[in-house]
Amino acid sequence: MISAYLPQSGQLQRIDLTIDSPLPDGVVWIDLFEPTQVEEKAVERLLELDMPTREEMQEIEASSRLYREGDASYMTANVLYHAETPLPQTTPITFIRTPRAVVTLRYADPLSFRQFVARAQRQPSLSASSDAVLCGILDSVIDRAADVLENAGKDLDGVSRAIFGYGGSKGYEAADETDLEEAVRKLGRVEDLTSRIRDSLVSLTRLIAFLNLSMTEQRGTKEARQWLKTLARDVQSLSEQAAFLAHKGNFLLDATLGLINIQQTKIIKIFSVAAVVFLPPTLIASIYGMNFKFQPELDWTFGYPLALLLMVGSAVLPYWWFKRKGWL
Repeated sequence: MISAYLPQSGQLQRIDLTIDSPLPDGVVWIDLFEPTQVEEKAVERLLELDMPTREEMQEIEASSRLYREGDASYMTANVLYHAETPLPQTTPITFIRTPRAVVTLRYADPLSFRQFVARAQRQPSLSASSDAVLCGILDSVIDRAADVLENAGKDLDGVSRAIFGYGGSKGYEAADETDLEEAVRKLGRVEDLTSRIRDSLVSLTRLIAFLNLSMTEQRGTKEARQWLKTLARDVQSLSEQAAFLAHKGNFLLDATLGLINIQQTKIIKIFSVAAVVFLPPTLIASIYGMNFKFQPELDWTFGYPLALLLMVGSAVLPYWWFKRKGWL
């Protein structure tokens, strides 16, 4: 699908193009969403450029993601989407800066793109030029990453309260095994999410640096270059926040696994104490269960109750000793 955007009456107007449509006058943004090969060829013909293939967009080398061909600058970054679902993903999106318009090539629909279109309807300055559109889209992508990081931080705070047991109705409530298992699952999702955000921020850092150089060489507007400097600072601060959340997540995971080990150790200790408590009575019962002919205790009148009393005493004594030592 090919969508062309151009400013009209102070708003960003969208026009759906076909493969035979001419390029509208004043267009500032051409968005290719899951295009066919025919649609790609049509845009290539209109703008006289060579579109990268989907396989080329997924290359990880910087030279394959950031390059120039003639007057066109090709920049590919990983953008987060489906952040609210159990399976967050990143998708490569290519931004092509040309003298006539900015072109985006994508095979997913991140929320940040829809948010930019909505903002551009309220802020005409975002659609004043192709550079303004490009910076606005990048700004929306970075804002979306910031929102996701903020939610991830809140999730980590909730996990922290759950595993350490503070903040409950009784002031302190130790987490049980079920709570700890759920905490491990939440930490795994947050870790997956933050790692994808960090990957996206790294690619955005490279893209912004390349775009700033491209605008300097190709006479980009002063406002756009200043905007890029602000975006670079935002990405740097978000990268630091993502690193902090990753470190905190690792700490909480280690703490959760430690608490699970403590609970398992307590269970093993109970079995060990039970084994020690019942060992002496079992020994006494085994002795008097032997089938030897000459056992003088067998002829005692009070032999049976004495044996029972001896077994009970041999069990109570270790239990009392463990209780006194604080091992129970």
